[in-house]
Amino acid sequence: MDEIMDAVAILQSGDKARARELMHILWERLETGGTPIERATLAHFLADTEEDVAEELHWDLAALKAATGADAGENEHPVSAELATFLPSLHLNVGDAFRRSGDPHQALLHAELGLKRSHVLADDGYGTTIRQALLRLRERALAGKR
Repeated sequence: MDEIMDAVAILQSGDKARARELMHILWERLETGGTPIERATLAHFLADTEEDVAEELHWDLAALKAATGADAGENEHPVSAELATFLPSLHLNVGDAFRRSGDPHQALLHAELGLKRSHVLADDGYGTTIRQALLRLRERALAGKR
């Protein structure tokens, strides 16, 4: 996990290209040998390195699959308890990428799935931010807005 967080620090410093390169190297190793939390975290941040929404969606879906063991759109439980609080955020990211791709139906589905799972979030700044973002995503999806 330390190597993932080192690559995330590079991403957050603004060097997307270097972060993407390091994260792809890590993905090659962790895709089959990593833990679900490692794969979900890495794919989640790999999505943030992408400029193209289709590529971003690819990684967001990979993060969700790592967290649940299931394909997108299925309301599956996390594969481990440590991933339960990650699911609302993962559904938010997947839904937002679908919205920006022009698929409000899938965006709405993931907004609803994220909201159903948001009860596990703490009543703090992070939990409030994720809940509010899921509500905004649902509103935009219902309105058919990109």
